[in-house]
Amino acid sequence: MSKRILIVSLAVTVLVLLVFSVTSVEIYHNISVEEADEALETYMSIYENGAYSADQNGVDALSSVLGGVRVTFFTSDGSLIADSGSPIIPDTSISDSDMNTLKIASELFSKRDSEITETEVMYYKRSGDVIVRISVVIPSTLAMYGRALPHLIVFLILDVLLCTLLTWLATSFILRPVKELAASAIGTNEEIKANYKELQPVADVINKKNESVRQMQSSKDEFIANVTHEMNTPLTSIRGFAELIASGSLNKEKTQKAGKTIVEQSARLSGMITQILHFSAIDDDMLESYDVDVSELVRELLSTYQPLLKDKNLTLTSDIEDGCIVATRRERVTEILDNLVSNAAKYNVRNGKISVTLRGGKLTVADTGIGIAREELPHVFSRFYTVDKSHGENVGFGLGLSIVRKICDRSGWKLGVDSTPGEGTEFSVNFRG
Repeated sequence: MSKRILIVSLAVTVLVLLVFSVTSVEIYHNISVEEADEALETYMSIYENGAYSADQNGVDALSSVLGGVRVTFFTSDGSLIADSGSPIIPDTSISDSDMNTLKIASELFSKRDSEITETEVMYYKRSGDVIVRISVVIPSTLAMYGRALPHLIVFLILDVLLCTLLTWLATSFILRPVKELAASAIGTNEEIKANYKELQPVADVINKKNESVRQMQSSKDEFIANVTHEMNTPLTSIRGFAELIASGSLNKEKTQKAGKTIVEQSARLSGMITQILHFSAIDDDMLESYDVDVSELVRELLSTYQPLLKDKNLTLTSDIEDGCIVATRRERVTEILDNLVSNAAKYNVRNGKISVTLRGGKLTVADTGIGIAREELPHVFSRFYTVDKSHGENVGFGLGLSIVRKICDRSGWKLGVDSTPGEGTEFSVNFRG
């Protein structure tokens, strides 16, 4: 955090310094040129008010009066008459463009960069048969940059020191409440409150996260208790009947019954383990989707649920619309429908009904079972959560609906539930989101 603050503050301040330096140099150079223009106009008025011969003596005299500035006299056709000292521009003639301008107007400003470090600002004026040029020298833009560079380096060093100090202050004082808030959130189940209103949203997020963790831990503990209990039941049966078979005290008929029980309990135990592993494997499912005729698939699956309905003498009805094509995979839809129908049968009443509807891209599974209390609805899709807290044979482990939610979330389908205690429950999956 401190490195990020330092880098950002340095980047911003250095950029500001550079922009300020460049702008300042450009403005100062432009001001210098404007001042040179004004000075040249003044110098030219001094020439006009005096009497100076059009020869070397006149040039030297005028230059002396003007403080040593460069003065040059030309004939009307641009030929050199006299020049007062070493010029910055080696060429002492008048350019063709300047001569053309002087033919139209009597005076002309002409500015030229003669060297890297200096700029010569010139003022031409026609006076009778003589053209007078007075010029002054000012530092060039590059020279001004060179003069400003040492000062800029000093400012940059001070900027680094200042940014380092501000970073230390930010991490030591400004961020201290954040550290205290984080420390108070560790190892506590109580709701935390921020001392500063600006940090309250952070505290709210932490409280919400802690509550989610507590609910997850509670559900997980309950799941482990359920799994331990349910796994212990088939394991006890398997071990008991295996010991009886091993002892040789059973006749042939009882031995066959014992073996059948061992097979059934082994299958039940294997099913539990498979469901747990399947839930974890969904996150790693990276297989590509393809077009699935969900209408045809649902009809195909409904015919396989008859054995599931016999124990409670349940009636299964369906209303399937043709032509529901979804980009998915068959096993995903199968997993959803299996879990929803299984739940509808498990929590239904004897002689109850289950209806499966597929219309407008929306799959609905409704039952006439025990229903779900309103306060339970927000949790039915949570991992390890079971509505029925008992340990009967038909009680699940809180993974079936969680698997359904995970598949829907990964596929972008909208999952919903509506229930009335004592009347039944309806689950819906909208394949169109």
